Amino acid sequence: MKFLFVSLFALAIIGINSAYGYGEIAVSDFKVVNSLGEEINSPVVDQQLNLQASLKNISQKEVDWAYIVQIIDSSGATSDLNYATGSLVANQTLTAALSWTPHASGTYKIQVLVWDNLRDIDPLAPVSTFNMTVT
Repeated sequence: MKFLFVSLFALAIIGINSAYGYGEIAVSDFKVVNSLGEEINSPVVDQQLNLQASLKNISQKEVDWAYIVQIIDSSGATSDLNYATGSLVANQTLTAALSWTPHASGTYKIQVLVWDNLRDIDPLAPVSTFNMTVT
């Protein structure tokens, strides 16, 4: 009976992930770079940062996407939220980037989300979270 329950639970989770498009876009190689594409390891206040990630369509169909970056400060407040949209044909990879200029020093949590669009909010990939300290 336990095996049946665990199997049904696993199928439900897989079904939920499939229903929301998980597995259509792979997100990798998140980096903080300057306008020349050079990686920034120690960002400073009022420095323009480009928050970039590689998006790859791992499905066999064209996929519309919204690349969303949310910046959360140490108090848990959203200090910036930005997005870009586009589409990828099957097996296409591109680098998406959004700029952000921190105006205060501190520790920030960066959440990268990839949804199908801004209306339906169906995730195409799991949320990726990164921490960054600005001096």
